[in-house]
This record gives sequence, structure tokens and C-alpha cells, in this order.
Amino acid sequence: MFPPAHLARLTTLVATLLAGAGAAWADVGGTLSLQTDARERGMSYSANRPSAQLGLAWDGEAGWYGGAQLAHARFSQRRGAALQLYGGRVFGLAPGLDGEAGIVAHAYENVSNYDYQEVYAGLLGERWNLRAYVSPDYYGIGQRSVYAEFNLRWPLARGVAALGHVGLLHGRGGRASPYAEPHGATRADLRLGASWQLGTSSELQLAWTAAGRGGPYTWTDATRRRTLVLGLTTAF
Repeated sequence: MFPPAHLARLTTLVATLLAGAGAAWADVGGTLSLQTDARERGMSYSANRPSAQLGLAWDGEAGWYGGAQLAHARFSQRRGAALQLYGGRVFGLAPGLDGEAGIVAHAYENVSNYDYQEVYAGLLGERWNLRAYVSPDYYGIGQRSVYAEFNLRWPLARGVAALGHVGLLHGRGGRASPYAEPHGATRADLRLGASWQLGTSSELQLAWTAAGRGGPYTWTDATRRRTLVLGLTTAF
């Protein structure tokens, strides 16, 4: 299990943001997602196997928010829970354009040396968002990282939308990842797909994902680099 002291520190990151913002605990929502392959930034953390994810989110006053996501991770022969805690604030910049900033902490059961934290900032449009994440110690390997992503959601018909994502991860300093050499310090990932609204609270997604080589990843390179992912998400 997660060391109690370590988990307490991660929880405090979100709790401090929520308390300082006077978050309204009545504005609580949750999601349950089932996926044929759980992927983060193009790489599978479920060993190319189906996975479930539970999410909770809180919306506070003045644009403050926070939440948590719990999933199951498989890294080589180690497996266990993967916990993500986040908190931040959205603020208006111009009509139809918002800014965003926050912090996210990642913790892994039975692989605690992979734990790491990031700060992020971004721009939010009506149908797109652009974010940059910075970590001083990505996946605990001693490398600094920057990850930039662009996401697009474009309505095609009632209840149907096209999805697009492109991301770029770069690591520097520390020791080079043994799985990245000799492919360099940068990795790109891509996701293209579509979503279908099912009723008022569920969504089905089908997306093609691809990831390059290189970058500051730490687990084995045996994961498929191109695959179709089917996912179902229900909000409650």
C-alpha cells in the first residue's frame, strides 16, 4: 500500500488548494471508465490490457477545482493501484478564452519510486485546450521534464464528436532512461478518434493512439506503440 505519510502529503496538495478557495463540497461529481487499454501520453500503463478507472471531482468558487483518479497499473511484473490527485484554478482571459494553472501528484502502489509531481498551465477554448506540464523528477528517475499537449473536440452531429490529441514530451538532466536510448530525449504521441453520447450521462469513445520512442520513460518498451482503444465512461 501507499506509505501513510507519503499519501498524506499528496492529499494535502489538493486539500490546501480547495480549502484556500472555499470549495463548495456540494459540487461533487464522479466518473467510472472502462477501457480496453489504459494509456497515458501514448504509453500503456495497463500492459496492453483492459482497465477500469474511478474519478472524483470537486468544483469550488471563483474557478477553483480539485479531484482524484484511481486506476490499476501494471509495470513489468509489478502491479497495483495508481492514484492521481490534482487541484487548480480556471480564470477568464477574454471572451471565449480562459487560462488555467494547477498541480498534479502521481503515486503508485508497490512501485513508489515512480511517484512524481507536476505543475501545469494552459489555455482553454470552447472546443480545444493547450497545456504544458513541468516536473522536476519525472517518474522518479532524476530527470526534469516538459510535456506539451493540444486537445481538440469538434462536434460532427448531435451526440457525435471528433477527437484529436497531439503531445510532445522532453526530458533533460539526471540519468538518461535506459528505455529511451538511443532514441533521444523527446517523444511524441498522437490520438485520433470519435465519441458518441449515450443517454444523458455516458459516452463511448473509439480512438487510434500512437507513440514514438525516446523521452524520459522508465518502464519496458514492450508496450504496443500503435493501437485502437475503446472506452466507456459513465458520470454519476
